[in-house]
Amino acid sequence: MPLINHAVLRQLMAEFDTLTSSPSTEPKRQERLEDVQYTLCVYTGIHDPHQAVAWARRLLGAARPAGRAPADPQRRPRG
Repeated sequence: MPLINHAVLRQLMAEFDTLTSSPSTEPKRQERLEDVQYTLCVYTGIHDPHQAVAWARRLLGAARPAGRAPADPQRRPRG
């Protein structure tokens, strides 16, 4: 598993959420979304963008402060 900087991953996911929060056909926005998805794939080591996003959400859930139930970081999707 690649080493993950949770602050960077949070930033990527925040940008992903912003870009996907409303439908847009603007070419620059679509291009940036593809860039963010590609970066998430590289960052998580998962080839499928949907699985990479899901895995990033699980990783961030596992990195929550004490008192919250973490996701199981051992259950990594194949991709």
